Amino acid sequence: MYPKKIQLKYAICLALLVALFSSCAQKDKSTNEAAPEASIQEMTNYLTSLGFDKQKIVFEADRVIVESDIIMTLPELQQRTITWNKEKAGGPQTEQRRNTYIISNTYNNNVRIFIESSVPTAWRTAIQGAVNNWNAVNGTRLGMSIITSASGVYTRVFMGNAPGQSWIARAYLPTSNGRPGVSVEINAYFNTLSASQKLFAITHEFGHTIGFHHTNQTSGTHIPGTPTVDANSVMNSFVLNWAGFTSGDVLATQILYPQ
Repeated sequence: MYPKKIQLKYAICLALLVALFSSCAQKDKSTNEAAPEASIQEMTNYLTSLGFDKQKIVFEADRVIVESDIIMTLPELQQRTITWNKEKAGGPQTEQRRNTYIISNTYNNNVRIFIESSVPTAWRTAIQGAVNNWNAVNGTRLGMSIITSASGVYTRVFMGNAPGQSWIARAYLPTSNGRPGVSVEINAYFNTLSASQKLFAITHEFGHTIGFHHTNQTSGTHIPGTPTVDANSVMNSFVLNWAGFTSGDVLATQILYPQ
């Protein structure tokens, strides 16, 4: 039997240990709860630094949607944010120095596109036409092709259905490791668009998958030598009837993907 003083001493030590572990657990809990909010704030700061409107940034479970039709996965956005923070702190610069990633030479001469079976014929025609459009731009190494197997695919095209939403289609930007945007989603709500408008829309979305932002907005980095205003650019954020690339579209593609 321990003396009372020793028992009291152990009781005090035990109480202190319990309090310490409780405090640590509470601290860990608070840290874990605060992390997602801080992470989202940092990612938001990164996106607004590129010129995106904070009011047009929507975080979902595993991705973020900006300006209605530009998509990034959360892991990809987190990696971009980490790189951005390092660059702000004067750390090592990455190979990409423009804030907007483009496709590396490993992939850009044959961007393989797979079309899901659910995509209607009219949209398939537009997809083939969009591929032809980008392949016809002279003076670049950029090339696209449609493949019949999902094996080794770089960009997947599939149907979504968002009645009442303003987006006709939306696409992922290239990843930080130089791969094309992983997918283009078409809103079935706009199946009634004319063939010419469908062609414009898909050509536009493929533009996002290879690294272009909206011409008529301030996100991304202006490509030196190209117009700052280009009313008929395929990369404007509204859909027109297809009338071909503007000289600004062609020049921008030649600058990003020279032969």
